[in-house]
Amino acid sequence: MSEWELAGILSKVMVYLGVLAFMGGSVVLMLCRQQPLLMLLITRRYLIPALLIGLVATCLYFLLQIGSVNQRGIAGMFDPVIGGILVDTEIGSALRWRLAGFMLALVALMPVNFPGIPLHHRAVQNFCVALALAAAGSFMLSVSFQGHSSAHSLLAQGLVALHVLASGCWAGALYPLYLAVAAGPEDGSEKAALADMLQQFGRYAWAMLTVMLITGVSLFWLLTGGFGTLFTTLYGQLFSAKILLVAAMMGLGAVHKFRWVPRLRDAAMQAADSSRIQRLLARSIRIETLLAVVVLLITASVTSITGPQAG
Repeated sequence: MSEWELAGILSKVMVYLGVLAFMGGSVVLMLCRQQPLLMLLITRRYLIPALLIGLVATCLYFLLQIGSVNQRGIAGMFDPVIGGILVDTEIGSALRWRLAGFMLALVALMPVNFPGIPLHHRAVQNFCVALALAAAGSFMLSVSFQGHSSAHSLLAQGLVALHVLASGCWAGALYPLYLAVAAGPEDGSEKAALADMLQQFGRYAWAMLTVMLITGVSLFWLLTGGFGTLFTTLYGQLFSAKILLVAAMMGLGAVHKFRWVPRLRDAAMQAADSSRIQRLLARSIRIETLLAVVVLLITASVTSITGPQAG
C-alpha cells in the first residue's frame, strides 16, 4: 500500500464519520427533541465537530487524488490542471455533493446550536428538517457517484445509497446515545425520558439493521455475481469481516434492548439508584461504537485498495 493510498483511506474514514454522524445524530436529536440541554450537548460535542472534520476531509481527499495522479509530493496536490480534469470526473461529482451535504447539515443545526433561536416554532422545525433531508440526500448521491457501484446499474447505486442511509441512522447514533447515558441524569423523570428514548431507538434500530443487511448482501451479490468469492478473494474476506463485526454489534444492541434499558426503566420507576446500570450501559455502547469505527476502516479499505473482481 502506497502512502497516497493510506492517506486516502484515512481521509475517506473521516468523510464517512462525518456523514454517518449527521445521519445518526439527527435521529437522536429527533428522539430527544423535548430535552434541549441534551440536544445542545450532542450538537456541540458530536455533530458540529464531526461535520467540520468531514468537510475538511472531503477537501483533503480530493487534493490527495490530485497528488496521487501526478506523484510530485505535497506540491503536486495543488496542481490546477489535474484538479480541473478530476473535477469533471466521478471524483468531482462526489466532491460537490459531499460539500453541499456538509454545508446544508451545518446550516440545519444552527437553530439547535444557538439556544436563543425559537426551536419550538413549527416554521423553524420545518426549516431544519427540510435542510437535514436535503443534506442526507446529497450524501446518498455522493456515494452513488463514486465507488464500485458507480460502474454498475442504477439498482446498485440505489442499494449503496440506501445502505449508507441505514448504516448512518444506526451506527452514527451510537456515540450520541453514549453521551446521553454518560451524562448520568439523576432525576427520576430524566431517567425515564432517557429509557424511553433508548427504547424508541431500539425499535427503529432493528428496521435500520434489516435495510442495512439486505442492501449490503444484495450489493455484494450484484457486484460479485454470487457468494463464491466470499472467502477466496480479499474483497470477500473483508466483506466477511464486516459481517462478523456487525453481528457482534447487533449482539451488543440486543443486550442493551433486552437487559440494560429495561433495568434502567425499572430503576427510574422505583426511584432507585441506577448509576451502575448507566455506567455498564455506557461502556457497552462505547465498545459498540469502537466496533463501528473498525467497520468504517474496513469499508474505506475495500473501496480504495481492492474491488469485487480482485483476487
